[in-house]
Amino acid sequence: MRAVIVADGDVPTRVQLERMLGTGGDVALVVAADGGAAKAIALGLTPDVVVGDQDSLAPEAAEQLRADGVEVLVHPAAKNESDTELALREAIDRGATELLVIGAFGGTRIEHTVANLLLLASPQLRAVDTRLADGSSEVRLLEGAGSLTVNGARGDFVSLHPLEPRVEGVTTEGLEYSLADEPLLQGPARGLSNVMTGDAATISVRSGRLLVVHTRNET
Repeated sequence: MRAVIVADGDVPTRVQLERMLGTGGDVALVVAADGGAAKAIALGLTPDVVVGDQDSLAPEAAEQLRADGVEVLVHPAAKNESDTELALREAIDRGATELLVIGAFGGTRIEHTVANLLLLASPQLRAVDTRLADGSSEVRLLEGAGSLTVNGARGDFVSLHPLEPRVEGVTTEGLEYSLADEPLLQGPARGLSNVMTGDAATISVRSGRLLVVHTRNET
């Protein structure tokens, strides 16, 4: 079951969103995180549910959403979770097994971007295929032992960022600067801005957690 989460940061265009969803791009559930509701509607996505503390969703907008049949779940402002995290949990509780999260980057609060990236390491997402995306980049988490394939085009960029002090056994195929069963350390930027040599690249790790960032080269 595929769900789209719309947060209140920078969102892609409709054309970019359709590219992310692919040819079989059916979406069973749309969850908006607070002010992300307006951005979802602007993209032609009608939220099934809106969650958050209404610090970025005006009360009159919430009432209009309810009048239009949208479920609006209001949480206290004093809470441990961000609105985006609440939206992810809501989607999973409703049966989502695949999540595309847009609007998780940008905006005026860099700490929200960092927090949203780190949500990929949340235990509740381990069994859920999750991508955070804007117009040109997608971020996924690779946890060892495991592998993933990045589909794109020759010249696209792929960056590998460890989420712990040491990720072991990193091996890549389809990238200009290859790794063969090598470690990547947290801090040094060795995994930054590698280049795809074809339409697909494969990354595998033996142990550890790695953020994999695919950025389309649209120049």
